[in-house]
Amino acid sequence: MKSFWPLFLGALTAGFIAFLLGVSAAVGGEKPGMLGIVVGVAMGAIVMLVANNLSGNRAQTQADEETRRRALAFEVEPGKAALYVVRTGFVGKAAGMELALDGRAFVQLKSPRYARLDIEPGPHTLSASFGGAVSAQARPMEREFIAGAGDVVVMKLTLGFGATKSPIQIDRVSAESVSAQIAGMTMVAVE
Repeated sequence: MKSFWPLFLGALTAGFIAFLLGVSAAVGGEKPGMLGIVVGVAMGAIVMLVANNLSGNRAQTQADEETRRRALAFEVEPGKAALYVVRTGFVGKAAGMELALDGRAFVQLKSPRYARLDIEPGPHTLSASFGGAVSAQARPMEREFIAGAGDVVVMKLTLGFGATKSPIQIDRVSAESVSAQIAGMTMVAVE
């Protein structure tokens, strides 16, 4: 049923704009023409496309202040490692990127946002993909990594441009390279 809403919003927008432009022409003493219909349909198509691309987004909860403080201090629990996922970039920023660790989904991030997850030391696989209509436009990506006890692993996520599909990029970076940047970002609570 979720796929019905983009079409409904697009049709509603098209009708409303065509109506407003028709009324505006009539008030101005002109005969309403095709311009109102053409503009209405074009705006409706744009609204439908945007709503369709955002159809995979879920509600996000911000992390509480204590969790955020610990994250910004890069504190790691004894015997564990800390995984930071930092989403940046303008391309596709409003579409929620689905992240999973070792096959288990743990957060959806829009840009610019970040999350932190305490993990067990050892080998892991981070997966990034999109839900909704954007999933057909972006290639999912996986990145394998090894985390040692006490390690801070930072993965920076961006969406690039592609000829047929936009590639998701996952780059391992240092904590120092993102510490100032994440201080100004919203931290999302993990699921």
